[in-house]
Amino acid sequence: MTYVAVALLLGLVILVHELGHFLAAKAVGLPVARFSLGFGPVLCSRTWGGTRCCLSAVPFGGYVLLALAGEKDYLALPLWRRIAFSLAGPVANLLFALCCYAVAYAVSPGEHSLAGYCGRPLAWTLGTAQAMLVAISRLFDHTQELSSLVGIVAEGGRFVGASASRLPVLGGSISVSLAVFNLLPLPPLDGGKIVCDVLVRCRAGLARYYVPVSACGWLALMALMLYATIQDVCRYLA
Repeated sequence: MTYVAVALLLGLVILVHELGHFLAAKAVGLPVARFSLGFGPVLCSRTWGGTRCCLSAVPFGGYVLLALAGEKDYLALPLWRRIAFSLAGPVANLLFALCCYAVAYAVSPGEHSLAGYCGRPLAWTLGTAQAMLVAISRLFDHTQELSSLVGIVAEGGRFVGASASRLPVLGGSISVSLAVFNLLPLPPLDGGKIVCDVLVRCRAGLARYYVPVSACGWLALMALMLYATIQDVCRYLA
């Protein structure tokens, strides 16, 4: 059951990320055609406020699709709106991490204080972010440290199996990691989109490269995910 709990927690962290994008789009007046938790065939859907909200077959992922004709319409939007839309997912994950760490502090043994509730979650969030950045900087030299969804669920299950009280700690760690990863300046990640948007704003001629660069980024990301998944499957089946 611990592995199921970790898988559900991972889905919740992803939902929080996509919900951040969705709420930001609504807040700054961007039209949203579809909000999906998961990829692939749609299992069920409901239209709310002009947006089709979907639950898709592959739950580990999601997206917010703006109701725009193409990249020209997207790039015509005010830059601040695009940046707010891209930043909202990682920011939502960081806020969720603070909540998770606050719960972890609440269930930890010992005396608790208001200062602890305010400072401890923030310290844990910053520490996790720093550890994630160090891990990313080591990936090229230590590819064995790459982990896919398979590895996250497997290791997370082992971690939580020792004590159910560790579940909010794991939730905070996963949420911070997702936020930091998405803020990397690499397309098609949120940080990469912000960099591309700023560059196009500074030099309009770069707009012609927007789609090709994003497509190459998606291919590279999928290749990395496939490599990490194969590595994890071999690791845990060996």
